[in-house]
Amino acid sequence: MDINGGHPFWGIVRLVVMFAGLTTFLYLNSDNFDNGEVLTIMELLVLACGFEAGRKLIQSKQKE
Repeated sequence: MDINGGHPFWGIVRLVVMFAGLTTFLYLNSDNFDNGEVLTIMELLVLACGFEAGRKLIQSKQKE
């Protein structure tokens, strides 16, 4: 079992764990969990997914 990125499943698991932690920390540290926190989570999700996609693209081009 290769957990270092050999399968797309592991990237998804990594994102889920990261965002579960982010959501937990934002919830525990806010007085009022509102749209600001939800927007922060969504923006970081887009950023992290873009980073993962870019990383995979660069890795695939380096293999060529």
